[in-house]
Amino acid sequence: MYGKLQSLFFTVSDGDVLMHLIGFDIGGTKVEAMLIFIGKLKKEESFISSFEFQKSSGDIVPGYVLYKKRVATERHNGYVQLIDKMALLAKEVCAEKNVDLHSLSGIGLSVPGPVDPKSELVTSSNTMILVGHNLHQDLRDKLKVTFPIISENDANCFALAETLCGAGLDYFKKTGIPVNKQVSIGLILGSGFGGGIVVNGKAVTGRRGGAGEVGHMTLYPGGSPCYCGRAGCAEQYLCGPALEAALNNRIYSQIEKRPGAAEIFELYEAQDPIALAVVKRYKSDLAFFLGTLTCMLDPHYFVLGGGLSLQDVIYEGLEKKIGENTYLPEQAISIYKHKIGDSAGAIGAALVVLEQNNLHF
Repeated sequence: MYGKLQSLFFTVSDGDVLMHLIGFDIGGTKVEAMLIFIGKLKKEESFISSFEFQKSSGDIVPGYVLYKKRVATERHNGYVQLIDKMALLAKEVCAEKNVDLHSLSGIGLSVPGPVDPKSELVTSSNTMILVGHNLHQDLRDKLKVTFPIISENDANCFALAETLCGAGLDYFKKTGIPVNKQVSIGLILGSGFGGGIVVNGKAVTGRRGGAGEVGHMTLYPGGSPCYCGRAGCAEQYLCGPALEAALNNRIYSQIEKRPGAAEIFELYEAQDPIALAVVKRYKSDLAFFLGTLTCMLDPHYFVLGGGLSLQDVIYEGLEKKIGENTYLPEQAISIYKHKIGDSAGAIGAALVVLEQNNLHF
């Protein structure tokens, strides 16, 4: 879709695909680049972490994060410095592992906002310096390379990584349904609330790159105002700051320091009555919203990421509550806590290069 120039460079040995990719995770405060290797790694080669994903043949292929480096985004310094910084990062992670930059099979960019498939511009983002720019073309020009560089929404990257390498593999082992036959929804419950949809192993992007923007579906008509200009958006109730606001609006001046999301769950475990009520309401809202998504897409499972997803209490009774809010409640839907962790964005971005060039499907 975005940034296709030519078929990927790769070698095949004994039926195994061997390639190097870079995945970028671009955020408002940090930019991280990961050098990723797909295939069987030589025993003497070092790596930071490993993962595996499933090809359309059903074979499980190993992958490795060989090296990664993170730097500050420094939004206040503008867009051009960010492109310069990303180009330098790409060169540095390759140099660290003695990989020729021009031998890469591609670079994937996990972008905090939708990317229009026609104009290839970032159309909206909480990192405003990205809006209106063709990020992957500018990086390609800076690096002077011809291999594919592809941009994709960060929530789509998360959902794709978890489907192909994390929760989707667990679901396959449980049901026998391969990842390229699954419908999954990945949701990030963090400082914001976003989502990605994966159908048959491919991220659904939509006409303008805005598919999966579930945070701006209405949860409460006429409810709290949202920065998007609408009111009652799900993000205003299901992100971490929304949970904090819900409790803080009720404690008034009873305590000196207002608790953050993690502390609210500690208060919940301590049976604090206000925390109990707030978390109960949050879970009810989440179950109702996931029930709505289930009625729309009937996914095989949801996978949750972000800071709130780490709280075990979120999952208690959630499958049952979702069933109570769906048209077909007799079949419980699986809910997974993320499996890949903080690497999901960058790994997903790298996998977008494979997915959109139809290399392993």
